[in-house]
Amino acid sequence: MENNKILKIEIDQNDHNESDEFIRYEREAAVHDLISENLFEINSKKNYGPFIMKISLKEGSLFINLKNKNGDEIYFFNSSISRLKKIFKDYHSACSNYYESIKNGSIDKIEEIEKVRRKIHNEGAENLLTILNKDFTTDINTSRRIFTLMYSLYI
Repeated sequence: MENNKILKIEIDQNDHNESDEFIRYEREAAVHDLISENLFEINSKKNYGPFIMKISLKEGSLFINLKNKNGDEIYFFNSSISRLKKIFKDYHSACSNYYESIKNGSIDKIEEIEKVRRKIHNEGAENLLTILNKDFTTDINTSRRIFTLMYSLYI
């Protein structure tokens, strides 16, 4: 089981604008949390991990290139993310509302906004899990972290 995990994340940002401090924070937190704890296995190939995952979003698709710890490419995955686009936008709106409430001191609204944000995040992670489970075995927490990472690349 120790081998069934992501060891390192490489991000293909496609000249992504990183001017938003919140987006940078979300990306860094997602990478840190993902490396710290995850479950990830290729369905058709057992025990080739731990993995170095290069992830990118291009032209409405998710691309994942997996390498072993020696850097040898061992698996390539791509899939449409059309079902996630609206969820990314809704999640961004909820996150923006959350951080605006914090900045403005609107403590009374934060709890309700956070509930909405979590619900959208869970929906995104569940949809992503459906996409990933075609080729990979993973858990909901890993899917949540990958969703957050994808969100940071999408927005």
